[in-house]
Amino acid sequence: MVLIVCPNCNFSKEVQREKIPPGVRYAICPRCKRRFELTVTRTLDKGGGSEGPGIPEGTLPPWEKRLELGLWQGIYRTFKEVLLSPETIFHDMTCRRGIKEPLAFGVLFGSVGSMFSFFWQFLTGWGRIISLAQGALGQIGLSLVFVSVMIFIPIFVLITMFLGSAVLHLVLVMSRAGNKGFEGTFRVVAYSQVAQIMGFFPFVGGFIGGLWQLIIQIIGLREIHDTSYLRIFMALFLGVVLILLLILAMVIPFFLLR
Repeated sequence: MVLIVCPNCNFSKEVQREKIPPGVRYAICPRCKRRFELTVTRTLDKGGGSEGPGIPEGTLPPWEKRLELGLWQGIYRTFKEVLLSPETIFHDMTCRRGIKEPLAFGVLFGSVGSMFSFFWQFLTGWGRIISLAQGALGQIGLSLVFVSVMIFIPIFVLITMFLGSAVLHLVLVMSRAGNKGFEGTFRVVAYSQVAQIMGFFPFVGGFIGGLWQLIIQIIGLREIHDTSYLRIFMALFLGVVLILLLILAMVIPFFLLR
């Protein structure tokens, strides 16, 4: 049995979990008739089962409530909360709704921020390189370069999010800090991509965005996995070491074969 509680009038009712249709995100209270986000709480099984007393399954970030809040409100509120209050948004965030929604958010903001950074690079050092390409390939060739970049950036963000989350969660598990599973780690990595929007600011925006993203991830991982900062720093250190070892494993054979 599970317990459903209306946040508006506190009306509650126990129902069998299998009677809740898959994918349902909202319910209408039979008492106050108001629509609310469906947050399921476990209750003690009537037959003496081992589910235990009520344990909240977490809340959804505004981005995942955009059908209720509206698209722009969902984006703005998530943007604001992740950047300015990561400890709050990640502390109670659900880790049982899959990675599709955070994936979409991460690709969106990571791609936009990276495109801003590419634009400023184009105006500085990259501009001279692309000017040479324009002389060799012509205007059509230059347009193809930009189209290729616009296609490549979202793919690059997608790959780095998955690889980064996989390596980070591996070392979190090694540090005994990955309490909420891979989805918890991926959610932090995905929503922290919002810091990449700092790429809008020329020259220093990319550096500030990267540093801010790291701070968000440290706070977010600590909150979502309910662990200590010491374990998070240990995991990040192990992650850097692991990445360096992987790079060396790929580079050393190249030099040996020369």
